[in-house]
Amino acid sequence: MESQPTETLLTMEMGASGIVVEENSGAPQSPVDEAAILYASNQVEVAERMLKDMLATGDRRAWLMLFDLYSIQNREKDFEKLALDYAVRFESSPPVWQKAHGNGNGPAKTQQTEAAALELPGLLDKNAAATLRAGIAATDKKAVVLINFSRIEIVDESGADECANILSDARKAKRKLQVSGVDRLIALLQDLNRATLSRAVHWLLLLELYQTLGQEALFEDLAVDYAVRFEVSPPSWSEVQAAVVVPSAPVEPLDDALWLSGEITPSTDSVLQQFGSYAATHNELLVDLSKVTRVDYGSVSHFISVLMQCLGSGKPITLRGHNALIHELFRVMGIDQLAQLLPRHPV
Repeated sequence: MESQPTETLLTMEMGASGIVVEENSGAPQSPVDEAAILYASNQVEVAERMLKDMLATGDRRAWLMLFDLYSIQNREKDFEKLALDYAVRFESSPPVWQKAHGNGNGPAKTQQTEAAALELPGLLDKNAAATLRAGIAATDKKAVVLINFSRIEIVDESGADECANILSDARKAKRKLQVSGVDRLIALLQDLNRATLSRAVHWLLLLELYQTLGQEALFEDLAVDYAVRFEVSPPSWSEVQAAVVVPSAPVEPLDDALWLSGEITPSTDSVLQQFGSYAATHNELLVDLSKVTRVDYGSVSHFISVLMQCLGSGKPITLRGHNALIHELFRVMGIDQLAQLLPRHPV
């Protein structure tokens, strides 16, 4: 078995000349730390075994790291099995499957391009639902219909009721559905359903979403809670073809972020040169890592050096969108002391 890398931890304090950074070598402080470093060192199989061993401890960080590992490797079946186990263990909605950036194949992209794209607005009301119904009706019955839920911020009762009916009708008509941004809508409905004066229509829309996605375990758990809460019989599960979850279409950023992608390794350190060039022309640094799959252990010192140069110039740094594997590496290496971290999965 390959020797494991020695960890370098950063400690920081304010001195008379500014920020003082010291490096301390030592063993990882926890199995999560060790798994993050193993993955960064490209010992992926060892890291995966360690993460699987940690699932029984209930440490959500290990679960999120394994979710992102499966996503990066396009292991959808393993991801979905883990999602079911997560839902049972934590009694909350698991992450939604999305292929890692840059790993899609040609046919899948073509299928998404040919789909009739219907985007719902920020307010899901009866007017928005009526537009959705008309859009589905106007699409050829054999064509794929892509429904984008990612902009929804508010769901009123009439919109929830009609949207649930639309999804139910599409399911019964065996329409081919793709959905994007559905995890945001699910999270919103879960928040609404936890309210003391929650409305039955919001529960029913969430049940229909679980049915549409083929998430039977989540459906059955929610159906029981629905029956208890409202003292009525819940809808019944139907075996149908589940909708395909696809990533939301790329949105042009409203901010002036630097977008990095792929793996950051010693052989691709030109990526970090982009960081340096970007820093030279910006006073506040916002770096999007949502398309980065791995930061190699051998590149961490260079990464830290770039961050330190930026801090030395008095420029605040925000790193966002990175996966759980990268987030735990950043944390254990002390990068959270150099930049504000906004990971893909807030912990």
